[in-house]
Amino acid sequence: MKKHLRLISLVLSLITVLACLAACGGGTEDTTLPPETDVSDNESGRDSVKDTVPEGLDFGGESVTFFVRDNLEMWKKEMDVNETTNDTLYDAIFYRNSTVEKRLGVEIDQISQPGHHNERTTWNQSLRNAVLTKSGDYDAAAIYQAFATELAFEGCYYNVLDVPYINLDQPWWNQMIRKELTLFDSLYFLAGDLTVTQSATANGIFFNKRLADEFYGTQNINLYDVVDKGEWTIDYMHELVAGVWLDANSDGMIDSHDTVGFSAYEENGGAQLDPWIPALGINVTQIEDGYPVLTIYDEHTVAAWEKVQKLYNENPGTLTKALRGNSPFMEGKQLFVLGNLDLGSSFRSMRDSYGVLPMPKYDTAQEDYRTKFSTNASLVTILSTCDNTEKVGATLELMAAESYKQVTPAYYEVCLKGKYSDAPDDARMYDKILESVYFDFGFCYAYSIGDVGTFFRKLDRDIAQHWEQNKIMFDTKFNEVIDKLDEVSFNME
Repeated sequence: MKKHLRLISLVLSLITVLACLAACGGGTEDTTLPPETDVSDNESGRDSVKDTVPEGLDFGGESVTFFVRDNLEMWKKEMDVNETTNDTLYDAIFYRNSTVEKRLGVEIDQISQPGHHNERTTWNQSLRNAVLTKSGDYDAAAIYQAFATELAFEGCYYNVLDVPYINLDQPWWNQMIRKELTLFDSLYFLAGDLTVTQSATANGIFFNKRLADEFYGTQNINLYDVVDKGEWTIDYMHELVAGVWLDANSDGMIDSHDTVGFSAYEENGGAQLDPWIPALGINVTQIEDGYPVLTIYDEHTVAAWEKVQKLYNENPGTLTKALRGNSPFMEGKQLFVLGNLDLGSSFRSMRDSYGVLPMPKYDTAQEDYRTKFSTNASLVTILSTCDNTEKVGATLELMAAESYKQVTPAYYEVCLKGKYSDAPDDARMYDKILESVYFDFGFCYAYSIGDVGTFFRKLDRDIAQHWEQNKIMFDTKFNEVIDKLDEVSFNME
């Protein structure tokens, strides 16, 4: 049925385009066309990168079924879209799958159920049951990164290193995940261009251009130049924030009525502090001699945490009790706000122009900017009960390749640059942020290691004391994770 819907949708789209061309004399871009027709990223050479899946594969119309979460539209549509709706991103996903289906003779389907934080246990159990009963309901899944990685300990996932046609050397696969999560010659998770939820939830610092000009225009400060020179640090941001506070109601207290330098949402439960861990050069774990080692705590971590506390607790321009929501920034009352890249979609109606910057570095000596994506973003897995890894491997490889060629240009170029931002410099900053996405073994299994990923969640925390109180627990759970993965790998041989 879905193939018929896609054919009808494609025909209707072509009829609409032809009618438009007849009426307008041609030349008008129409984003209902397949991305390879009108949003291809020719300048960056994406179309020229060839996949290594052999030509001529034909799986006779067999299905490849994903298990996904459906609480958010992007979770539900990340792997499959049934029809075009003139939405640039989701139409690109539709055409991506159509391209893959036609080339391989497969039918891409999915089964979904609620899988947000409160439903994660039920969602995980559904996946677990499919493996235990060998139901064959799902071939692969787009899992909740924070909470479904633990199913790897139970042997629920296939070692993708043994899956035919998946070529991890290709640019559409996240190399950090490959490097950090390969252990005991096994890798259970995939991400990259295929998982748009990771890109959408990468963190950045949005800023109001009008306020930046009003407060710092006479100093000839160009924030884009600051970033390019490697000088965008937490100390630099602290100095800028400190210079912005207009007491709108003259009560002598900084509040949501005032114009401020930086806001932090109190109702966000401290989660907004998580991105500072990688941003300031802290590694939850590092690979040493082929094995991950827990490295989240050292003198650098203490110093970095003191900088975060200074920005949030001591800066006169920081509002740390802002109400949850984006309206103060949209109303032009905040110079900086920290948020996911997709947050930009809610700013498009702003009267003021805005831009986005990477998360600041610890200092200028830190080599790279680093970005963390949300823990609710997806990782892609293949179920260990998959009975046709050739079919699934070829499908995933081509879905990733076509995401690289069709979905990524549609989302970054059309959505982010064409709609979300208003100048080339902003678009370039988005690219810089996405190129700096950081991921390590410790983040992947953070909730299995005593919630180590939330190390920075409480601003009044004595970080040294917190480590001493929990060190034994962290070390114990970390070693348990290593032992479980070792056992699962051995049992799958």
